[in-house]
Amino acid sequence: MAPELDHERRVRKWVQTLLRSGLLASFVLMLGGLALALGVGTRAAPPVPSFRFGTAAELGDTAMTLGILVLAATPVLRVLSLLVLWSREHDWRFTGVAFAVLAIMIAAIALGHA
Repeated sequence: MAPELDHERRVRKWVQTLLRSGLLASFVLMLGGLALALGVGTRAAPPVPSFRFGTAAELGDTAMTLGILVLAATPVLRVLSLLVLWSREHDWRFTGVAFAVLAIMIAAIALGHA
C-alpha cells in the first residue's frame, strides 16, 4: 500500500473516531442527566440555568445541557481538525475551504446569541 493511502486512511479513521467519541459522550451525558432529572425531578418544567450545580435535579439538567453542547461542538471540532490536517499536508485548497466553513460556523454561533 502506498504511504499516501495509508496516511489518508489513518486521517479518516482519526476523524471518524473523533465524531463517534463526541456522539458517545453527548449520549452518555444526556442519558445520565435525564436519569437524574427523572429520578429526583418534579413535573414542572422551569427554565434551565446552564452550569448551576445544586440539587440532583439541577445536576441532571446541567448534564443534559453539557450533552447538547458536546453534540453541537462535534462538527466544529471535525472542521478544525481537518483544517489542521490539511494545512500540515500543504493542501491549501481544502485548507481554505475548511477555514471558510469554520468562519461561517463561528459567525453563526456569534450571531445566534444576538
